Amino acid sequence: MIYRISKKFGPQDNDWDDYLEWAGLQNCQEFYSIDGMMRNGLFTPESVEDWDNCVNADFKIHLITNLDFAKKAISKYADAEILGVIENPKFANEMIPSDHILMGYDILDEYNGISLLTNWGGKKRGVENLKLNRYALIDDLDYAYELKEMLRKNFSTDDHAKGCEVWSVYKLGS
Repeated sequence: MIYRISKKFGPQDNDWDDYLEWAGLQNCQEFYSIDGMMRNGLFTPESVEDWDNCVNADFKIHLITNLDFAKKAISKYADAEILGVIENPKFANEMIPSDHILMGYDILDEYNGISLLTNWGGKKRGVENLKLNRYALIDDLDYAYELKEMLRKNFSTDDHAKGCEVWSVYKLGS
């Protein structure tokens, strides 16, 4: 599991109602999508210690490999929280800490920046978000993978869809 320090976004924000209307997410009560526009990944490695604790891969340096380091690093950011995330969770073989609560599954573009569930304009493209939970995520892992494959197939020339991947999203309990 890796960690992401994310800007919070939800009902407390001024543009919440406008966003829900634009995205067609009337059932959304809390927002746990890891979309980079709505819940920006705030961490940017600067020091040697930062680089030693981040994912050293294209479009992933905002992700942190160590929970203790993430807990230390979050103090630099206002209105943020740490989320646990796993890319391609169907094939992950790791223990999930007991205080991590699965919020659901997101589908991010290959740049790990845009959620195809919450910020891609799926309704306008003929993709309805009918199976999203109250957190703007998918509850069913198999359905998330089916949707990913459909998006890759039907939108193979779209830069966001062609390399999209499923991510699991966990809220850290107290």
